[in-house]
Amino acid sequence: MTIAPDLAPDVVVRGVLWQAARGCFLLDVPGVARYQVSDGRAITIEPAPDAAFSEVTRFLGMAPLAALCYQRGALAFHAAACAPPLSNRQPGSETQAGGAVLLAGDSGAGKSTLLAALAQRGWRPLADDLAIVDLDAHGRPVVLPNPSPIRLWPDAQAALGWTEGLAARSAPADEAQPLRAIYWLTVHNRDAVEASELTGAARFRAIGYLAYNTHIADALLDRAVFLRKAGAIAQAAPLRRLSRPRGKWCIDALVEEVHLSSLAKTGREGMTVHELRSRIHEASACTDASHSS
Repeated sequence: MTIAPDLAPDVVVRGVLWQAARGCFLLDVPGVARYQVSDGRAITIEPAPDAAFSEVTRFLGMAPLAALCYQRGALAFHAAACAPPLSNRQPGSETQAGGAVLLAGDSGAGKSTLLAALAQRGWRPLADDLAIVDLDAHGRPVVLPNPSPIRLWPDAQAALGWTEGLAARSAPADEAQPLRAIYWLTVHNRDAVEASELTGAARFRAIGYLAYNTHIADALLDRAVFLRKAGAIAQAAPLRRLSRPRGKWCIDALVEEVHLSSLAKTGREGMTVHELRSRIHEASACTDASHSS
């Protein structure tokens, strides 16, 4: 199949390098490839001459994959996703069926770095940078696996001691997982990591803000479908804002916040999230370094 140079006269919305029409999405990345997503069923790719295969596949997992999700009525988030270590499960607890958290935020917020740090501690990656969420047959939000390499900037790799060998040993979760929580990663100008939970309308608005390219979502995702599924997510999963000091290396504090919140939810430690959170103050000290992937 040959991709047309333009979707005119059927174009409904145009963005930077992309355009959308009813049932069709076109992305043109100069020097890499052109991607056409059709009716939520197929993605056609025309690589540019001499384009590196790694670059073609990297861009495929970005806007084209998000467009495919939106055409199918699923939600795509600008987020990494992972499931707790299997050792966190207890017989008879709700985590026996598994579970996953989203690590959401803008580019440079530290999503991939936090995902890698959690993977080093036994968490199982589901996605890096684009997380897919849909509702199961019972109307409950689940995170679908989207296997992709964890990409880190060189300084973050060095700080974590991250190598290809470690990446290969990070066993991914290969089944859909119930969505347990969303962490919105941000930065601020104070001295320590701070956590706060969003409630009510603020939680619902944040779900829309954290969608992968909101302009593409507005163009392709049916509004009624979005409202129904975003509402289900807002009811089922807490949304916590995790803010770290700008220009500081605080990965240990962020990992402890996510990990201890997970333990509190399972009841493993017999403590509330607030009580567990009080244990991480020693880890909340930050060093003067910035590593954001």
